[in-house]
Amino acid sequence: MLHELQREIPELVSALDQHPYLKNTAKLWSALQRLLVAHAPSGGSWLPGAIVDDIAALSQELGLADRFIPHLGSTGNAAIWLGAEKPVNDVIVISHMDRPSFKVRGDGSLYAICANRFPDGEYRVGAKALRYTDGKIQVSAQGTLISQRNGSSEKLSFQANSGAATWYDTITMAVQPSLKDGVILATALDNCLGVITMLGAAAALKTMEQTLIKRDRRVLLVFSDLEEGIPEAYFGHGAHKLTYAVPPPTIGCIIADAHTAAADGPKLGGGVSHGHVSAWSRGSFTPPNYLACAIDLATEANQQRPGTVQLNSGYLSRSDDMALGRWTQILGMVGAPMIDAHTGHESGHLADVPPAIWWLAHFTAAMLGLSDSITQKYMPHTY
Repeated sequence: MLHELQREIPELVSALDQHPYLKNTAKLWSALQRLLVAHAPSGGSWLPGAIVDDIAALSQELGLADRFIPHLGSTGNAAIWLGAEKPVNDVIVISHMDRPSFKVRGDGSLYAICANRFPDGEYRVGAKALRYTDGKIQVSAQGTLISQRNGSSEKLSFQANSGAATWYDTITMAVQPSLKDGVILATALDNCLGVITMLGAAAALKTMEQTLIKRDRRVLLVFSDLEEGIPEAYFGHGAHKLTYAVPPPTIGCIIADAHTAAADGPKLGGGVSHGHVSAWSRGSFTPPNYLACAIDLATEANQQRPGTVQLNSGYLSRSDDMALGRWTQILGMVGAPMIDAHTGHESGHLADVPPAIWWLAHFTAAMLGLSDSITQKYMPHTY
């Protein structure tokens, strides 16, 4: 099936063979570094001065400037569209651009507006206070975020080295990313790994746009804001707003966030992870036909390119699938593996990003129904 899909879209195969992010490690690392140090406060990632500007710049470098939508209605999301010019998308791919964020209480202490995953005891990490001023997101203070956890009690504070944080600022971690022997050490891999994967896949998919137009297919790749939130409450607000801004896709959604590596799950350096259920179904799960398609395609992909896809049968955190799974089918969850999310010592392997781009591009093409045999066998409702 994979070979037949590739015969239908030879331009995609050629584009991936020549892709700057797959062929040039330095180019890939430079782009990822840019995203990792960008300002991405939850709720403000779409504003001037924030990461949306960096996504726009990288889109331009990849030849996607004419397809980039900086503001998708009033959702706070950005997007890239490809294919037929029609009002309804067939597949939506989504990856969040915001990162773990903290707000300042009146007494100067912090509270998390995300999942607090700092380790027990005292934990210190570089941080910055972000403020909307003079028409853009800017740094108002730099310093250290201090977490003190002891059982059920937790205390968060910000110690400024320069500037001063106020109650209307948003605090995010700020760590200079490093790459040593292929291992990335940084903060914001959640979810810059997803963003760079989706940008890379979008650039490859654009090369087969004439095929999409001929087949009357349209794909929308969304960079969402406000995915981060308190896990005990409702989160994924940017994705939820998307459900009011565009009609449901005719086929479904693909979630393209980073995945957590684990003993019973994907391994760092083992290729992209493909999951089908989040939080043991407290989130969403993929219908059996799309999962069967992913398993069969992944088997062939690993025969063609060993070490490309890891099928994730372990625990996968909830993400934008929480909101979107109530609106349409979740076709699959694709992401490069990482560890220690929501800390200043997140880690991943740069070598897992090229397989993630390659697989997301191929899986999206398959879900768009560009191979008749795949469509007949796994997607009878769209044939």
